[in-house]
Amino acid sequence: MENISELSRRELLTLKQIRLTGRTTDRAMALQLLNDDLINVSQDGCLQLTANGRRMLVRGSTSLWDMAS
Repeated sequence: MENISELSRRELLTLKQIRLTGRTTDRAMALQLLNDDLINVSQDGCLQLTANGRRMLVRGSTSLWDMAS
């Protein structure tokens, strides 16, 4: 597992998308986040952030401030 103390912009954007919609179009990134225990799949098939995923999104959120929401 990579050092998840710092996530890439792509990883953070995918976490943000999952947090907002429960989905992502980036399957490869979703698999990586799943393997890193940052997301899981709920019983209804939606993606959800784990406690680690939420923590990493909050920690990395300052790097997303320059983006339009």
